[in-house]
Amino acid sequence: MKINLILFLGTFFIFGLANGQEKTGWNTPMQEIQFVSEANELATMSVDKGYRFADLEYKGKTYRIYFNRDQVSFKKARIVDQETKLELARGKGKYFSGTARFEFMDGEVLKLKKKNYPNGYEVIGPYGILFKVENHGISPVKTLNDKDFIAQAFFVFERIRITQSPPSDDVMVIYTSNYINP
Repeated sequence: MKINLILFLGTFFIFGLANGQEKTGWNTPMQEIQFVSEANELATMSVDKGYRFADLEYKGKTYRIYFNRDQVSFKKARIVDQETKLELARGKGKYFSGTARFEFMDGEVLKLKKKNYPNGYEVIGPYGILFKVENHGISPVKTLNDKDFIAQAFFVFERIRITQSPPSDDVMVIYTSNYINP
């Protein structure tokens, strides 16, 4: 009887070791978007399925783009370097008052203006048009430097977040109740 119990428990123990933790680490299912910079370098943006953040891989670096505390307002926009975990840029001001700008941590400021049209809009930076939406679709725009490209990637993420909604098939809500009516 003891031998059978030991063999039985040993089988479960070995089976548990063989199948436990096949994957290492956690990862979030992402949607990938690829686009090319002015220097013909491929940039990949991975967007969270809930549209809370995006990871931009560009020139061997990874940047995280998101809204701080998940409050969708330009002044809550953040761009973080994923390797150093330091904030690279943050949004300040508002489009309505004309004070919208991206402030980079090295002191550079990209002042932005937004012009609305019936079927789109333009975001104008210090060197010209930074981001353009025509007929409800994103139009390609040339950027001057890497900071312009990273700011443009933020507007691509923002446009995706505005036009898409999270899939409902991945969400399952289970209600349980332990309340017993006397």
